[in-house]
Amino acid sequence: MKATESIERAAAVQRGWRECGPSRKAAILRAIAHALNEGRSLILATAASETALTEAELAPEFSRMTRTLEMFADLVEDGKWVRAAISVPEADAARAIGPNHDVRSMLVPLQGAVIVFGASNFPLAYGVCGGDTASALAAGCPVVVKEHPAHRQTGQLLAKVARDAIRSAGFDPDLLCYIEDDGKETAALARVVVEHPQAAAVGFTGSTKVGMTLVRIAGARQRPIPVFAEMGSVNPNIIFQGALAGRAAAIARALADSIAARHGQQCTCPGIVLVPSNDRSFAELLEAELQRHPARRMLSPGVRAGFVDSVTRVAEAVGEDISAHTAARETMPLLLTAPTRAGLSIPEILETEMFGPAAVVLSGTLEESRLAIEQLPGSLTLSLWFDDSDGPTVGELLPAIVNKSGRIIFNGVPTGVRVAAGMIHGGPFPATNRPDTTAVGPRAVERWCRPVCFQGCPGGLLPLELR
Repeated sequence: MKATESIERAAAVQRGWRECGPSRKAAILRAIAHALNEGRSLILATAASETALTEAELAPEFSRMTRTLEMFADLVEDGKWVRAAISVPEADAARAIGPNHDVRSMLVPLQGAVIVFGASNFPLAYGVCGGDTASALAAGCPVVVKEHPAHRQTGQLLAKVARDAIRSAGFDPDLLCYIEDDGKETAALARVVVEHPQAAAVGFTGSTKVGMTLVRIAGARQRPIPVFAEMGSVNPNIIFQGALAGRAAAIARALADSIAARHGQQCTCPGIVLVPSNDRSFAELLEAELQRHPARRMLSPGVRAGFVDSVTRVAEAVGEDISAHTAARETMPLLLTAPTRAGLSIPEILETEMFGPAAVVLSGTLEESRLAIEQLPGSLTLSLWFDDSDGPTVGELLPAIVNKSGRIIFNGVPTGVRVAAGMIHGGPFPATNRPDTTAVGPRAVERWCRPVCFQGCPGGLLPLELR
């Protein structure tokens, strides 16, 4: 199916999807989850064969994919996500601020199809049936997924399972359309789908460069559409003096395991570690812990090329020669070190996301750490390691820290994202282009909606949620 035809067919079923009652929508979302669970073994084996991730590494991601669909099914049935607000006329008209109208508002889905660009590193949870797709369907929007060239077989399998489930549940399978991409004309294909007049919004997970290109294309349309892009994140970790003195070894082990998880190919992988000390003792502990993790193949040649480029730039900035490391066929976890003052003067050190198993330890005074916090780019996460004696210092720095991150972790690693109402997976630029939103949790549904007010509407014409 051609790209333009896919978008047109998806958009054509939106009215029928919007008119489905909450119970039927929820049933279809659950049907997709059930079908995926039925095909679990084949899906995991296929994804493992294409990504160099093990089935054990993919298993939690699989569960997250299916359970997120089920979460949004529950959300649709509950109905509170539409944020219905009802303001009836005041009994005393003088109390009204402005005219004493009956006004009622709620969220309604955007008109058209949501275009989803899946992630290279999470073929399931951020793929065809991942969080963007699940939340858009819950909002009332059909979805068109642009295939990721790095795991085509996995994407096509997921699309078939989902479309068959939708058909079996009695709805048009074009509710979820799929566009193949062999990687030869990806940029041109991306432009075609984003510029299509029946595209309503875009969900993207990937690099800052590509994400901002999509933002520009969407903004240059005759009718601009929103892009919700999750992009680069250095995920700083700040270790305070009390924690460093009391449990440096335990923190080093936790960070090493986090950096090496899925071979560092996670949007929440720790990339910067600020240590309030001018010696190398913590860096040596962390490096020793990283050496416990073996060399591995990365997700794809493209991911490896990007990792080599970024880690080389940072290594040059800190004055280290890593040519032997980058020449190896498989990549080893890598730790770079520098004084914090170097990070303050060389932007590449603080600002470069090394998408892979690598981090930079910056050592210096507390004041230098404070200045580094002010210069850090926006991130998805920021971790604070401290004990009771550090409490006043952490409290003093917290307002500045809040400005830099979507999720602040206290004495914990950033990897591992819970799907729950309290979760925020987003953050200031360049972590995302829309810091007012989250890609994870029930509130993710609001990205694909807009608020509408009904003023003086007769009761029989009101949406059910506003009666």
